[in-house]
Amino acid sequence: MISVNKIKAILIVGMLLVFRVIYGQSEVSDTTNIELPKPLKSAYKSRTMVIKTDTVTYRHRWIIPGQYKVQYAGSIGFMSIGFGYAITPTYQPALYFGYLSEAFGGSKNTVVTISLKNSFYLSKEPLFNYFNPYVGLSINWGNTQNTFKKLPDYYPEKYYFQNKIHLAPFVGGEIKFDLNNRYFNGFGVYTEFSALDAYLLEAIRTKYVKPYMALSVAFGVTFYLR
Repeated sequence: MISVNKIKAILIVGMLLVFRVIYGQSEVSDTTNIELPKPLKSAYKSRTMVIKTDTVTYRHRWIIPGQYKVQYAGSIGFMSIGFGYAITPTYQPALYFGYLSEAFGGSKNTVVTISLKNSFYLSKEPLFNYFNPYVGLSINWGNTQNTFKKLPDYYPEKYYFQNKIHLAPFVGGEIKFDLNNRYFNGFGVYTEFSALDAYLLEAIRTKYVKPYMALSVAFGVTFYLR
């Protein structure tokens, strides 16, 4: 059985190799002169459509996610991957797929989590040219053998919360760097503090759960597509 420490080491080495490949491909200092690969050229190509007497210009680019993410922890799995969009400069939703198991995180139960994270950035431009603070709300759906949308009859009524769907408010910040790469124009490293709704409620209404016990910390990397 592979230990958790070995998995962490493998992930760290993998991320270093990703960064090395990205920087190794960068041989041009001016990003405006970088030739886009064919799939992106096709996505950015302008197309026209005639509706009655009006001509509409559009691109397929909006369909392609502009952000690709890898995250460690944060109540959506030992590791998770996702993609997102910049709907506006301040609203950027992302969809994550998380995984947790005995071999991959040390859990006795295998858990698959899907999370819709809604991030609201506190400024349109990065602070100090690099830092982007944000707040948000996640909607998490967890699937394992002991998660229930409706609790079974053998549980006392109103004694437990349903534990399949959770709301999770979060606050975080990302440091973003520019890249000279054919596919990506930047990457960011972020940290988040979040809490599941059930844990927050217990921290508020009981003295046994302290507020800090409800918090979860996440670390992640975002790659920004051209």
